[in-house]
Amino acid sequence: MPPEGRFATPVPEQPGGSLPCPRCDRLVAPSLVSCPHCGVDLALAAVLAERQALSVLPVEPDAPFVGDAMLSRFGEFLMKKGYITEAQLEDALARQGEIARMGMRETLGQVLLEQRVMTREQLELASVEQVQELQNALRAANAQLEQRVAERTRELERAYRRLTELDRLKSDFISNVSHELRTPLTKIKGFHALLSAGELGPLTGEQEQAVEIMGRGVAELERLVGDLIQFATGAKGEMALSLAPFPAGPLVEGAVAAARARAETRGIALACRPIAAGLTVTGDVERLRWVMAQLLDNAIKFTQPGGSVEAGAKPVEGGVRFWVADTGTGISEERLPELFEPFHQLDGSATRKAGGTGLGLALVKMIVSAHGSTVSVVSRPGVGSRFSFDLGTSAEAAPDATADAGG
Repeated sequence: MPPEGRFATPVPEQPGGSLPCPRCDRLVAPSLVSCPHCGVDLALAAVLAERQALSVLPVEPDAPFVGDAMLSRFGEFLMKKGYITEAQLEDALARQGEIARMGMRETLGQVLLEQRVMTREQLELASVEQVQELQNALRAANAQLEQRVAERTRELERAYRRLTELDRLKSDFISNVSHELRTPLTKIKGFHALLSAGELGPLTGEQEQAVEIMGRGVAELERLVGDLIQFATGAKGEMALSLAPFPAGPLVEGAVAAARARAETRGIALACRPIAAGLTVTGDVERLRWVMAQLLDNAIKFTQPGGSVEAGAKPVEGGVRFWVADTGTGISEERLPELFEPFHQLDGSATRKAGGTGLGLALVKMIVSAHGSTVSVVSRPGVGSRFSFDLGTSAEAAPDATADAGG
């Protein structure tokens, strides 16, 4: 609106912050876009009312034309609408430039008035038309944007439903295949046990060696099948936890003892940091034992001979922090989120040195999440990695016995 006392008398604000509608004079809230009584666009009505007020007031000769100050590219709009010709616009712009070089300033509207190319009424009408045109263009753009947002939202919803269906199919397939694998695996394990015990006849030294290697392969296959079944169960949100208090020390010490032979075979120093006696947590001890074993196995797998791996547990506020640290290859910060993706290894090449299905850390995340905690990773390439998670010390801190471990 024009400055107070120069072009028009300001409209006094009404009680409650309401203002009169420029068209019907009934009170409306300042936050409304259109009048709820007469339906007029309040912004456009305000502009029109302002133009009407300006048309009956005396104008100082050097007063700037309002349209010039409010509207961009006004000259092009005037020419497009037929108010002036291209030549008239060029003459007006040239004159405006001359005035500017003399250290003065005049708007295009003032120049056109001086040159008598247009009347003030024509300029006022043209400015209102441009405001109306801009508002219409804005409404159209907003409508188009809303339509695109709605379409994109529908596309994302369809894609999400499809991904959910595919994820469920994948989990069902893994579960079914894993259970089917257990049947022949049980037979292989049975005959291996008979061979190892000599129940099927004496074995030569070479045969005993072959049976021993076969036993290690069977054990590895059984572990992989177990991981698949556990992952499929967790992905469906059906991971059942058997929660009970247990001492933290024996859990970590037992996992370290179980991994010691493998660490020694690879020439890696494996140690368990001293754990305070009486440090107790609540959780599923069998699943958490598997988590610590997996973290140790992962650390040993990616640590070069001559390196070291440590594990421990320490009290923290509200619980106990379990951790495994190594001096292995490490992971860059931008690739840390990939660690917990199922069926994914950071080295995805055909010549990768580390084997496995890529489910280990995904399952670690599922089990820890089912306990209401998260796995934290700190890693530096060439220096090593440290994995940790916290557990509560009481049953109240743990989730329900059946937890949604998905994701």
